[in-house]
Amino acid sequence: MKRLENNIFRRHIQISFALILCVCMAGVSNAQVNLPPNDLGLTSINDGVAGPAILYEVFLGSQNSTKLTNSDGDEVPGDNSLNNILFINHLAIVSKKPMLKGFPVAEVLVPLVNVDIDFPGAGINESEFGLGDVIVGAGIQWPDKKLFGKTFFHRFLLNAILPVGTYDEKDPVNVGNNVWSIMPYYAFTLYWDESNKWETSMRFRYMWNSKNNDPFVGLGVEDTQPGQAFYLNYAASYNLGKEFRIGMAGYFLQQLSDHEIQGSSIPDSKEMAFSVGPAFFKQHKTFMFRLTAAFDVASENRWSQTPFINFTLTKIWPK
Repeated sequence: MKRLENNIFRRHIQISFALILCVCMAGVSNAQVNLPPNDLGLTSINDGVAGPAILYEVFLGSQNSTKLTNSDGDEVPGDNSLNNILFINHLAIVSKKPMLKGFPVAEVLVPLVNVDIDFPGAGINESEFGLGDVIVGAGIQWPDKKLFGKTFFHRFLLNAILPVGTYDEKDPVNVGNNVWSIMPYYAFTLYWDESNKWETSMRFRYMWNSKNNDPFVGLGVEDTQPGQAFYLNYAASYNLGKEFRIGMAGYFLQQLSDHEIQGSSIPDSKEMAFSVGPAFFKQHKTFMFRLTAAFDVASENRWSQTPFINFTLTKIWPK
């Protein structure tokens, strides 16, 4: 049994931290206030698995939508579309020095984003390319533990979004968001059998957002503030052999408090989304590949994804 656990650990020295969806949807929904970008749907199979290592990750994503929903989940009329291309560089380090029965973690993510949005109802038809808001984080990784006798990896991390991305209050569409965000999360991966065939991964995250003191000038207001939110990324997969996994992945988002303009709540402005789609994972030595396609089956006050496709290439240097 001990040898089996060591083999699992060696095969799965990997990290799947916060890959942040750096898209800007300013000016396109209720009162032109939206949740900042986040890693909704960007983590999936084996999310909680990690050990002492240095990781470099390249993330390529394509967000496509032709449906914008209102507070009732109904489609907003018009020939609306949102298409984004994301390129994210992710560097993470898991120390081999023990701490709190785990290992310290630090990471930074630097995104480049191209936004293409057409929203005739608001008179918006623009494309923007630039640096997205940078994300930093730190926390603890607990590798190769046991839960009810099953192999269990888990992690707690505190992320912060730094508003350093390209932003101009004169533009209705931006790549940066001009908002500070604090986003703690807890992630885990549980293997259901000794042969490591079945796994379940989940990531639970809370998001708090600061005020934007320089909102789009077309709003004619001094400040706006996105609401607080909770969301969950989930995945389940089966190992077909040689660390090639197939399964499903998706997310659930529920905004907890209304967006605000100048300290006043905007009624019926909470965002909600539920998504599901296929997921694939392959590990070859110290390289990993992930591919997912998430389709929204329900959404409110958001662009409905049809689909959101993401591909991740990871290289690991074990310590």
